[in-house]
Amino acid sequence: MKEMSLYKEVFKDVDGEVEQLGNDISEEKLNSFSLKYETKVPQLEKMCYIMEKVLLQKKTEGVVYAGFQKVSRAEDIWDRFRQIADNVDKVYIFGEHDKDLTPHPNVEFIYLPKNHSLTKEWFLVIDRPLAKSMMVAYDMDGFYTEDLKDRNFKGAKSTNPNTVKKAVDLLDQLI
Repeated sequence: MKEMSLYKEVFKDVDGEVEQLGNDISEEKLNSFSLKYETKVPQLEKMCYIMEKVLLQKKTEGVVYAGFQKVSRAEDIWDRFRQIADNVDKVYIFGEHDKDLTPHPNVEFIYLPKNHSLTKEWFLVIDRPLAKSMMVAYDMDGFYTEDLKDRNFKGAKSTNPNTVKKAVDLLDQLI
């Protein structure tokens, strides 16, 4: 499998200075069109949920690329991703193959080798004809912290169509 880091390829393309996103971060800030950040797991979960909500509302043309580092990290939200898969053309789940999740006809798993760069990254890329968005975050701690929710990430979020296209093109090379 080709080696690449979505974080390294995309982070530099997003405008702005890195901001610290703490527990008191507003939904409005997490929903920004362009954002560079350092934060922890709960804020990333909230950011992704905001992005995913639109896909849960109705059927839409689109492809979703979601990187969970390890497939098991998707287990707690698997029902939500199965609902998303009902509403879009395709969902690609990237991660180290440490768990088998219930199959869905619109979901394809892209299993990453153990030391692949993407196993250190969390990402969500939504490629729809009229509304594109993406976030990517690099895990600065790995799974070696006592409380996995306390891990530190550095990343970027963008709705710029060129940035999202770059992310899609890079991920499509692994499919």
